[in-house]
Amino acid sequence: MNDDKRTILVRYDEIGLKGRNRKYFEKALLKNIKRALPSDSAIEYRIPRGRILIDLSSEIAEKYGDCLQNIPGIASYSIGVSIDPDFDQMAELGIQWIEPLLIGKDQLNFCVRTRRSEKTFPKTSTEINFEVGSRIMSKLGPKGLNVDIKNSDFTLEIEIGENEILIFHNREPGLCGLPVGSSGNILCMLSGGIDSPVAAYLMACRGCRVHFVFFDNQPFLGRGGYEKVKKLAKIINGYQGRAKLFVVPFQDIQMSIRDHCKEENRIVLYRRMMYRIADKIAKDQEMPGLVTGESLGQVASQTLENLAAVTCVTTMNILRPLIGMNKESIIKLARKIGTYDVSVEPQPDCCSVFMPANPSTRGKIHLLEYDEKKIPLEQLEEEALKNMETMKVDFL
Repeated sequence: MNDDKRTILVRYDEIGLKGRNRKYFEKALLKNIKRALPSDSAIEYRIPRGRILIDLSSEIAEKYGDCLQNIPGIASYSIGVSIDPDFDQMAELGIQWIEPLLIGKDQLNFCVRTRRSEKTFPKTSTEINFEVGSRIMSKLGPKGLNVDIKNSDFTLEIEIGENEILIFHNREPGLCGLPVGSSGNILCMLSGGIDSPVAAYLMACRGCRVHFVFFDNQPFLGRGGYEKVKKLAKIINGYQGRAKLFVVPFQDIQMSIRDHCKEENRIVLYRRMMYRIADKIAKDQEMPGLVTGESLGQVASQTLENLAAVTCVTTMNILRPLIGMNKESIIKLARKIGTYDVSVEPQPDCCSVFMPANPSTRGKIHLLEYDEKKIPLEQLEEEALKNMETMKVDFL
């Protein structure tokens, strides 16, 4: 056993079900892990079947292990010690970890769990559990240690691999899902509110690299919304790495709709124009899908009729991961991923400009199309795309 070395054992679940394509997903996950960790020649990576192993020094293991918590595709990870196939050594390491926990306690429940991926090892998992557990109990049983498989306070885990044995006692949860990039690139309509950043995060956890489009109206709303969206994009990029942000000037379109179209139709007409422009950006960037933060029935523009009215202007895949979620669940997830505090900063979004007193909740497509004939739709769209700002956004 080398006290100066540690091995981080990275587990995945969904990737393991991919059959012949598993190697592709493993390579994508390993690439994302390498991107998240520093480029250090002292860090070595290995991929035995069903696992990713990261060898590094004990000094940096905890620090770098924390970086793995925000990488989609990882089910859990543990920081372990590579050890000889010797039951006495395994038990001694367990005793080192458990004995300090007994101080000031009358009783501590523990158990040993073994996973034996290398079936040629001469002992079964049950036999290994007994051999190691009995040695620990003989030393610490008199001090209050008790075996309890179902309600253990401390679980000593042993992983029997092909060329080594790892022993550890910590399982840190990951985000699960699929590695970013394995499902392709998509474009998220990022508003600056609570919902759309959560939608982007959920799609990143499904293996998408999410890029962003923001419809800006600085003449009426100032620069606050622009800066807010950049902050939100950086937070989401903490889960996926670098992405593009497209900032589309939207004020001319909104003023034209305000001046020529029916007041109650404004919000749906705004959304139809946003969808058209996002469609063109996504196709130009070879992104096969659009993501929105729409949730059914949450606001007037998100009724079934209005969702149908905006969807029909594009042939793109429209992905709405929040469609069946309530606001409380969305807020809870926004807090968890770190976007909530930025989202609730007092800065109105683009759709709040020229808000009608009674917005339409059941927009009729033929009436919306009739309204759109009153404005130079293609010209406005072309001007917005011509003046669009494109930037690469890093992460916080």
